[in-house]
Amino acid sequence: MFTVYHFLWFAISAGLIAGSLVFLVRRRPPLEAVLTACCAVCVASELVKDFSVIRLVPSADGSLLLPYMEMQHLPLHLCSIQILLIFYARFARPGRRRTAVLAFMYPTCLIGAALALAMPSIFTTSIQASQAFTHPLAYQFFLYHSMLVVLGAYIPLCGQVELRPRHYLSTLGLLGGLAVLSLYLNSMFAAATYQDGELVSVEYATNFFFTYKPPLPIPLSTPGQWYLYLAVICLLAAALVGLCYLPVFRRARRPAARR
Repeated sequence: MFTVYHFLWFAISAGLIAGSLVFLVRRRPPLEAVLTACCAVCVASELVKDFSVIRLVPSADGSLLLPYMEMQHLPLHLCSIQILLIFYARFARPGRRRTAVLAFMYPTCLIGAALALAMPSIFTTSIQASQAFTHPLAYQFFLYHSMLVVLGAYIPLCGQVELRPRHYLSTLGLLGGLAVLSLYLNSMFAAATYQDGELVSVEYATNFFFTYKPPLPIPLSTPGQWYLYLAVICLLAAALVGLCYLPVFRRARRPAARR
């Protein structure tokens, strides 16, 4: 993270995002067509990721080698969950539920993927920085998240999704529910050590939604510090999503102002 390789990938991603958005704004393709392309990218991305991270690990008795994917690679991060939402938005019938899903995807794809590009966790959990242009996981990570940023930005730009102020609250509600769910998932997938039925340590834990520890190397040594961290990321999420919805709030106030 924050190496020359990271900055090179960040510049490449920024160029791809800018070029894609210029193309989309000029051509104005239907959102359905863009979602179709995103579905194809999602499938290719997930296949590349899966076959890049699966390892052959010896069985307990050493007689077999078994394929194994480490738990941090499960598609339970916010950006990975977008795969299911993209397919739902593409194939669901138009209606309030589909609009609510697109309203959720708008800020979470745009902001979440942009933050992932700015703070790529793969360089601390999966590959070395020196593998930035030699390992397929790096290409998968940066290209997939670039696609999410483009999709998130195009949802309001396409003019085909009627975003309302109420979607700000529904987005925060869904995001908060997923964050609470991540607390259970992170504990469920943790490798805990017990002695005489008492928990003594945790050797490994996933960090879905970054609810267990910050993406930056900031140590949390007391429960109070962890509660403070949770409060900070909740306030940050509310502020960033609110920033995305500022144009929606302003547009909703115009008819009232004219009256």
